[in-house]
Amino acid sequence: MKTVLIVGRPNVGKSTLFNRLTRTRAALVDDREGVTRDWIERQWRFIDGGIANLRDLCGFRDDEEDPILQQSQKTMRAMWQDADLVLFVVDGREGVTEVDRWVAQELRNSAKEVVFVANKADDERAVVAALNTGELGWDPIPVSAEHNRGLDELETIVHERLGLAFGETADRERSDLLRVAIVGKPNVGKSTLLNRLLEEERSTVSDIPGTTRDPVDAIGMLGDRPVVFVDTAGIRRKRSISDQLEVATVSRSIQAAKDADIVLYLLHAVDGITQQDQLMLSRIASDGKGVLLLFSHWDRVEDGEALFKRMLMDKERLLPFLDFAPMIAISGLTGHNVNKIARWVDDMTKELDREISTPELNKALQQILAASPPPPVHIRTSRRRKKQKPFKLFYGTQSGTRPLRFKLFANVGGDELSENYHRFLVRRLRERFDIKSVPILLHFENRKGSGA
Repeated sequence: MKTVLIVGRPNVGKSTLFNRLTRTRAALVDDREGVTRDWIERQWRFIDGGIANLRDLCGFRDDEEDPILQQSQKTMRAMWQDADLVLFVVDGREGVTEVDRWVAQELRNSAKEVVFVANKADDERAVVAALNTGELGWDPIPVSAEHNRGLDELETIVHERLGLAFGETADRERSDLLRVAIVGKPNVGKSTLLNRLLEEERSTVSDIPGTTRDPVDAIGMLGDRPVVFVDTAGIRRKRSISDQLEVATVSRSIQAAKDADIVLYLLHAVDGITQQDQLMLSRIASDGKGVLLLFSHWDRVEDGEALFKRMLMDKERLLPFLDFAPMIAISGLTGHNVNKIARWVDDMTKELDREISTPELNKALQQILAASPPPPVHIRTSRRRKKQKPFKLFYGTQSGTRPLRFKLFANVGGDELSENYHRFLVRRLRERFDIKSVPILLHFENRKGSGA
């Protein structure tokens, strides 16, 4: 599949253009410069059915002092060699700047085919100003990504330059692949782990917390399985965040975890399990995600055997709702135990995809309830009165995979059944069907008017 890069100096609207062309909100948009630090990629589906990979790169500067952006720009330059076409974006209202001239010279040195885009041509007056940017040597295409002006013409030109065939389809649909999110607090080694798994410098790594802002996703192989990896920004408590950009960044990370099938959750081996980790993991588990707990920075640990035993006890004490979750001590820097991740993810995926027939499920439920009947439930009849009612289960059925979900029809709702018995049912079902490493979600539906 052909690859198109969006390049330009900071704050010319590259991320807004990327979101508009891919019909997503994948790129983080903010008025401040330097927001995008890693490149992100989505499919650009043209009106005629053609498809290309579109990548949004960080803003380029010739005198950048930020060490994170210096590292990002070094990676971006290397990517130019693999691109089929470059969208060079400038601010049409502001006109050509010295940094634009520097980027233009860099592109000419790369010998890549360029489509020159003058963005922010929001009205006719701005279109006239945008046409004056042609001094850089390419004919400008005036567009307004924010107001969706001129993008049809841009799509037509890019389609012709790429030589795309009508009706071309993707070799592999991202939506069909397993999504694996890498989640954790800031500076626990998420980007280092992603680069180790992909065996390339895909994500910018720095000791400075908050380096990753956009969720960075990439297709890679995990063992023999193609997956979409998503490297998320470090998640902190919202009440400790004052910057609106970081609020948006954290929200995107939480959503990335919610959209994933399996979460690789990194815990700092030295810091251990914090209250913030407990809160985040509780949310992930309640969504039915497979969770692989990874204690990172193991290369900094002296007595690994003793620490791992203590970690196991801490997990049992602080994360009782994740009693099923596997745990590995790793180092993304040295590669210690990283090869074990693929095996666990494969096992977890098979369990998340498990399909249990309705007769098989109901036979198991009948045997579980016969051996250990549920206690009566308390039904509120008024503000001050309650009455006891025997719990009666009519039947159950599997309602989905990834996550593994079951719907149980009973004479009461799920919130009326005791939490202890709910957990008991989950444990027994996990034992019965040999589901060891992923959560099971039970939803009770009250069949009103049935039962005593």
